[in-house]
Amino acid sequence: MPTDDAYLLFDLPGGRLAFAAGGLDIWAEHLTWCYRMMGIPDGATIAVQDFGSSPISFLGSSLLMPGLQRGVAERIDGRFICLDASAERVTLTPALLSQLTVDALVIREDVIELLSAELRKTEFVALAKRPMKTIVVFGDEPPAFNAARPDLWRHLMHVENTLLLAPQCVKCDCFHFREGFYEVDRRIVRNLRMTAPPYDLPPGELFPPSHCAAGIRDWSIGLSPRG
Repeated sequence: MPTDDAYLLFDLPGGRLAFAAGGLDIWAEHLTWCYRMMGIPDGATIAVQDFGSSPISFLGSSLLMPGLQRGVAERIDGRFICLDASAERVTLTPALLSQLTVDALVIREDVIELLSAELRKTEFVALAKRPMKTIVVFGDEPPAFNAARPDLWRHLMHVENTLLLAPQCVKCDCFHFREGFYEVDRRIVRNLRMTAPPYDLPPGELFPPSHCAAGIRDWSIGLSPRG
């Protein structure tokens, strides 16, 4: 894929993502749109437990990424806290959250069980009961939905090699593929804003535009929990 004019390059197992100058802000605006679709309001404090090389992290604030004019924090007039997703750091997260008021925690699915185990410890039981929205970020596999707290748990589909960011809508519970950013052809999604490989959707009911008033021009998909 062409990278001659790339401002920033990321090598991934399935290829390479190349951001042109100004491209970071396009995707920061899109990630902000995703958060709003999942019910995160302006002025919120968002903590992200992911690796620094993930756009979920580096699009969070212009303070974190050179060349990014306005990250998510600047666009919602809120605060952004970047937490590393390594196992050692995840075990420290409850102590940190006990000292901060966080409106939303965005966390990779592959470390959610480790964090949950830490929150079940005696000293963090009260923290686990706080009304904090949790956004679970997953890749190719549908997530294990948490039925016990449906109002506070949302999911964000993030397929790295095609920069697919599809939020679980608070209105319809489906995952939206934003019009103008992604094209859906049968069950294949293509990125319209950068050169990236297409993505074959997992099993689930696919809905054409007009399905949901929150994104009237978006295609969307309803995914079933695995297991």
